[in-house]
Amino acid sequence: MVNPNFGPSVMVTGTAEAGVFPGGSTEIVTHRAWNTDANTLVIRFDEPHASLSGDGGYRRIKLVCNSYMPKDLCDHLHFHDLSYDNYLKDLVKVIADRYGVPTREVTTLATGVDMKDMSQASESFQNFWVHSWVTAGFRHNAMRAGVDKACGTEVEGKYQPCGTINIVLTTNARLSLGTMASSFITATEAKDVALQDLGIHSSFNPTLQATGTGTDQIIVVSGSEFKCRYAGGHTKLGELMASTVTKACKIAFGKQLAKDPNYHLEGGLKK
Repeated sequence: MVNPNFGPSVMVTGTAEAGVFPGGSTEIVTHRAWNTDANTLVIRFDEPHASLSGDGGYRRIKLVCNSYMPKDLCDHLHFHDLSYDNYLKDLVKVIADRYGVPTREVTTLATGVDMKDMSQASESFQNFWVHSWVTAGFRHNAMRAGVDKACGTEVEGKYQPCGTINIVLTTNARLSLGTMASSFITATEAKDVALQDLGIHSSFNPTLQATGTGTDQIIVVSGSEFKCRYAGGHTKLGELMASTVTKACKIAFGKQLAKDPNYHLEGGLKK
């Protein structure tokens, strides 16, 4: 259980290699705060790259973090002292210092999924390469967008925690801000293919095909080689992006369904 009297400072307790990709390497960093153990996937790029995040917006980065927040820690942050943002700021500072980069060059996602359940996939064609990482939590809140009703509201940063599907996507192609935004569409369509192929239905109405969760996030990191203007399905870049995301999503979804085939059908979030 979380000890509410324990300070908010984050202490790193270990690291483990999690693979390499053409533009850098990855590690899983384990850490502790409020007497609770957690971990973060750190994607480290060899040089700064332009990135676009649904949460952090546009910036040049060297590190992407996908941080696991166990339920006890998440409940404490959301419902007790509203220190969610402060916790992530502390975590980013600790990780940035560890890798010797300024905090402005770190962009972050958060999830209730342990990084041991992270999946990744890559594709290449001639001089193109694309790599993606996915974590998938969709217990109680797989939904069909625009059909299932909202389960709650967010006011002043306080809201009901729930599952999320996080996607990080990078390529060696040099992408403009507009192209990175367009690639969000390609990645979302690819995620939906994985949901459809695995028959994952809405937690709120099991007769409906799910299109995601209500909290899904994407980070796209541009490369620095040749310029590509389009990232839709008619382009080779879009094809590779979609293929890697679908593959990684299927692996990530499959890990949760292997634990419980009814993982997402145990009733929607309380309204």
